[in-house]
Amino acid sequence: MKASSKSLLIGILLVWSLLATSLAAYYYNEYSTIKKLYDSLTSKTIVVNIGIDYGNGTLQWFNSTVLPAGATVLSALTSVSQVEYIYGEYGAYVTAVNNVKENIISKREGYSWLWYIYNVTSGNLEMGPVAADKYVLANGDTIVWKYTHWRF
Repeated sequence: MKASSKSLLIGILLVWSLLATSLAAYYYNEYSTIKKLYDSLTSKTIVVNIGIDYGNGTLQWFNSTVLPAGATVLSALTSVSQVEYIYGEYGAYVTAVNNVKENIISKREGYSWLWYIYNVTSGNLEMGPVAADKYVLANGDTIVWKYTHWRF
């Protein structure tokens, strides 16, 4: 091999190594920037599953709904549907979801919207312990709103 061929080959290898190193540094920097942004967003958001049971066999799911951290059961519902509610002594009371309105038949019977949360430990849905605007959701929660027939 001639000396000029060796010099050319060394020059090509040198340019290639500088280019490869520069590209690696660039992509590492891009990855770091995107990872910081992702970490920042995931610490400020939660992902929940929201079900709406209309009481007639229709069940609508909004799985993997992204909400801001600190979101309540009520704000989760309003993010996926049209909701009417009033504020009472204990907090927000939902009177209609997607135009399905509460129906009070008498003082002892009616249909109302109630919310439930899935208990991972027991594997059951449990009635919400407080008003929908008072319960702050955690990442991974599953809630279901049911149009429920009640009678005393």
